[in-house]
Amino acid sequence: MRMLLANTERLVTFLTGLLLISQFLLIIGYYAHLPEVIPVHFGLNGKPDRWGSRATLFVVPTISTFLCLILWGVRQIPPDFYNMPAPLTPENRERQVRNTHEMMAMTAFVIMVFMLWTLWEWARSAANTELVRSKLVPMIFLGVSLAGTFIYYVRRANALK
Repeated sequence: MRMLLANTERLVTFLTGLLLISQFLLIIGYYAHLPEVIPVHFGLNGKPDRWGSRATLFVVPTISTFLCLILWGVRQIPPDFYNMPAPLTPENRERQVRNTHEMMAMTAFVIMVFMLWTLWEWARSAANTELVRSKLVPMIFLGVSLAGTFIYYVRRANALK
């Protein structure tokens, strides 16, 4: 079980890194096709309501990098200094720590999927001067995915007591 959790955490962290790199590659791929001034904010109806430089696209992977570093950094802190989903005992400590670390890795992964999706929609719409298709669907994805992740790992923490 210990090796499986460690491998899952590593795999999810690796995939998260690929998603983060993909954000930068997406911007590089679209950059030459973008006008100098692009929409930088969209209303709920999908219409642009604020404009700015195409370099503004780099805000998304910058925020993504910051979020990944925070979630990775928290995993480096000894578990005695933050709340765990279930009480730690000498018998369950290793299982609970692995579960919590995997939960944080999965949280970063879900956020990176959302950020890449948002960035792709933004770059595509700016390059093609189209409306953003939907702001609601990615937000629902993020909410459901994060809630599902937390529920799954908290339930698993209780089962690993």
